[in-house]
Amino acid sequence: MTQARDTGAPAALSPAQIVDAYARLGWKNNDPMGQVLRLRRDDPAALGELVTLFLDRGLEHATFIDAALDLMDDVTYAETLRRVWRRARDGETAKALAEVLDSAAVQWPGLFAGAWPALLAAVEAGAGGPRFNADHAWRALDAETARAWLAQLPPRIEGDSPDSLRARAVLHSRQPETVLRVWRQAFAGGVDPDAIYWLMEVGYADEGGQARALHGERPLHIRFDAAQRKQMAASQPEWRREIQRLHPSWGFPGAEAAPAVAQGHMGGTLAATCGLCHGPLHRLLTLPQPVLAGIDCPTPLTLATCLSCQGWEQDGPILFFRHDGDGAPQAHPSQRQAEPVTPEFPAEPLREADVALFQAPARWAWQDWGESNGRQNLSRVGGPPSWVQSAEYPACPDCERRMSFAMQLDSDLPQADGGDWMWGSGGCNYSFWCGHCRVSAHLWQCT
Repeated sequence: MTQARDTGAPAALSPAQIVDAYARLGWKNNDPMGQVLRLRRDDPAALGELVTLFLDRGLEHATFIDAALDLMDDVTYAETLRRVWRRARDGETAKALAEVLDSAAVQWPGLFAGAWPALLAAVEAGAGGPRFNADHAWRALDAETARAWLAQLPPRIEGDSPDSLRARAVLHSRQPETVLRVWRQAFAGGVDPDAIYWLMEVGYADEGGQARALHGERPLHIRFDAAQRKQMAASQPEWRREIQRLHPSWGFPGAEAAPAVAQGHMGGTLAATCGLCHGPLHRLLTLPQPVLAGIDCPTPLTLATCLSCQGWEQDGPILFFRHDGDGAPQAHPSQRQAEPVTPEFPAEPLREADVALFQAPARWAWQDWGESNGRQNLSRVGGPPSWVQSAEYPACPDCERRMSFAMQLDSDLPQADGGDWMWGSGGCNYSFWCGHCRVSAHLWQCT
């Protein structure tokens, strides 16, 4: 192993020693997460060997392996995942192997390129491919294969049949020229009103026979300021603080930090009031140049909501706001009540802070809420959403078109009173924008 470390810090165990200790002790009197972090510090390339040896021992899924995958450099990650996919194609079906392939499905679906029939067969068999995230893998399905599979589909498709799996793959490939065709043929698109949810699941709307994308492809992650980071770290264990310091999606300041693409301002209250409780609105994020994040808004834009009412009050599962020419929000007329409600859970605003928006490496353009598990930064502007539940793009209350995704904010956000804001039990908030009507919407999901 290469030694490039602070001589005062404990030496990293070798991958074999880490795996052996875990096989004997599990988590009792053992710290595999700390060992992974020391290995990442001293010999980053050895993280790939760690994952390989873990699978060789036939061990069950462990979160320190997820962390090792997250913290690998791109070269080591690619080499490791190629080996794992080769093992799967050779007939290995262990759950731990399938869960490593879950990571590839989200972060690097191109791994499966050229082997689409093998992946389809694995999904049909329920073994030999990703365990939970196979739908993500189809994003890399090439247009030629998508068209060929679409042509093979019969007029009538039975549920859970090989044809239904092939149709699902074509849908999740998100090819603009085939997505509406397969949606209509296999998912009753345009006939069954509930079929719209299949289309929203892949981030599209049907507008006059044309597929309109409801989200962009490359998000800008939010780099929190020093005071926010200090408050967020106060309640976290040391290992999680270290993972976040190292993880590219957090963009911690340092020599390798990605440069800021845009600036924003979080937190505090506005002069405008909530249409339900009549309390001041809580700022989520003000963007001086939202177009830099792919939002269809030529003016500054302030995204704000009422933390006390949104998702808690009967009339506020989704809150809508109209924005003036300066981008300032006002409660939508449809949600203005003459008599104020008394919030059951009155909330303090988020902590005010100037934040930077940066583009993380391409591996982090798509993120899965369940896979992130607190290691990854899910607070981001633009790009695809990381849904906690099913996809849900609200219809604009003015034009009734499906609104475009604008931003998501994870839980554990610092509040002005020193608390940590949670969306429900610890989910995510999703913000949307209708550029035509200058209307925003906000909803949150949790488990």
